Amino acid sequence: MRTVVAGLMIVLATPSFAATRSGRLETPPPAAPPVTPETRSGVVQLAGGAYAYLPKGLDPSPRPLLVALHGAGGEPADVLAAWRAHADAHRVVLLIPRSVKGTWDMVEDLKSRLGAEMNVQPRFGKDLQGIDDALADLFARVAIDPKQIGLVGFSDGASYAISVGTANPAMFRTIMALSPGHAFLARFEKSQRVFVSHGEKDQILPFANARAIVARLRARGMTVQFEPFEGRHEVPVAIRDKAIAFFVQPASAP
Repeated sequence: MRTVVAGLMIVLATPSFAATRSGRLETPPPAAPPVTPETRSGVVQLAGGAYAYLPKGLDPSPRPLLVALHGAGGEPADVLAAWRAHADAHRVVLLIPRSVKGTWDMVEDLKSRLGAEMNVQPRFGKDLQGIDDALADLFARVAIDPKQIGLVGFSDGASYAISVGTANPAMFRTIMALSPGHAFLARFEKSQRVFVSHGEKDQILPFANARAIVARLRARGMTVQFEPFEGRHEVPVAIRDKAIAFFVQPASAP
């Protein structure tokens, strides 16, 4: 996994120029299920170059949705392999986007501008639009519970997940950032729940980054579960299990 941006956390206010996008999605959470929702299980292709995995035992009732983002150089197939068993066990629909380039647009853009510009602001582009298009397509075809939509990512995908997730609290009730490098935090919505994990010996993205992100979120009153572990730049099975348990917890609560 190649490093893209290391040792950085930027917390920003409102973007100051037109070229900067807020990270906000145009697609709203689904107001109602499709008239004839899809009930077949398996992988389907969506708009925006994304894929969805429909779990075994899918029925017309609205199901939780987890949008899962790969790390730099990652592939949707790797993401599916990591989360498929959990999706089947909890009947969670997976939406797996693919970045246009080797990593997500905001991170790629940041890499090209750090050191060359002052007061760098995030810029989102085709990758965010792709996620927007994929969500709209999925909501038109599959019954999704708007109160159980989460966003998870690893490495650069974790940085993108926490940045896009906090920018869209009406869409994402739960955010899971697994070994993030940095975060653009424009909003702090206390109704959101955030899970952060990071290896204490991470050789790619420093452990201190995650600790600083968690401290910032907690200072603003957000619910955060922080899971440091003795490891490197990875997602141990135990951490993945804790992350999915954190995601499905509201659905399991009495």
